[in-house]
Amino acid sequence: MHEIAGTVFHRWYVTLFGLAFLFFAVRHLGWRKTLIYGVLAFAVGALAENGSVHFGFPYTTYSFNPALRGKELWIGDVPLFVPLSYTFMGYFAFAAGRLVASGPWRTRARFWWQEFGMAWILAVWALWVVDPVSRLGDQFYLGRVFRYRGPGFWFGLPLASQLGFALTSFVLLALLFWLSRGEADRDVSGSGAWLRHPHLPALITWHVQVFHMAVIAFVIGGAATAIGGSAFLMWVPAAAVTAVYWASISPRGGQRAVVPSASVEGHGQVHEPAHEAGAEPLGLSR
Repeated sequence: MHEIAGTVFHRWYVTLFGLAFLFFAVRHLGWRKTLIYGVLAFAVGALAENGSVHFGFPYTTYSFNPALRGKELWIGDVPLFVPLSYTFMGYFAFAAGRLVASGPWRTRARFWWQEFGMAWILAVWALWVVDPVSRLGDQFYLGRVFRYRGPGFWFGLPLASQLGFALTSFVLLALLFWLSRGEADRDVSGSGAWLRHPHLPALITWHVQVFHMAVIAFVIGGAATAIGGSAFLMWVPAAAVTAVYWASISPRGGQRAVVPSASVEGHGQVHEPAHEAGAEPLGLSR
């Protein structure tokens, strides 16, 4: 019980993000697909983390703080909360990527690969900020969690470890795109309707996940300031490009954008008609 409490309450941030993931994913994918993804994502995380600890693949060799044993649950030689975080980090990037690629007036982009590419960028971006700040966990609430053998290119982390994260992120997103294949496009245009976009909560949560770590880096100060600064510097041009892109696909003169639903079949495009102009905004099918 002590170890369970340590995982649930001491890692309260993982618990909160995990609950948010369950709430959003179940509404979007349904219980069955959420469960399938959750189990597979956890398995990917557990294998990748233990593989790195023992064999140096895919993140190069590192070790977790042995003092955490007996204080929280472990799976193999990895604290349980670490592979659990794969579930929500993958989903937030997936749903946020769909919103960025489709724009706030629809739920799907024209081609599935546009969504995948954007989701992959967001997933890697999050990891490239969260991981180096987490390495400094002994200076904030996270505590000392892991240690790499030597100095590295990316704020003290080996560049190969970050490439490894890109690989596992690709796998997680592939799972989500497979589970949601054929999902219909939905019209969410109309005055203020984008505030009810089904993927907006995931985009907001992705920002919370990334930028609260960037703020922590500023609070720590010293060399960590560069991590926080890089996160914000990357965000400014990304936000500007997104704003210009959304403006270019915005419905004008009361006309709704006609965008075919994306799919992994049929050369990346489905030729089904968009919703009628008078149709009511719809949420995602479960």
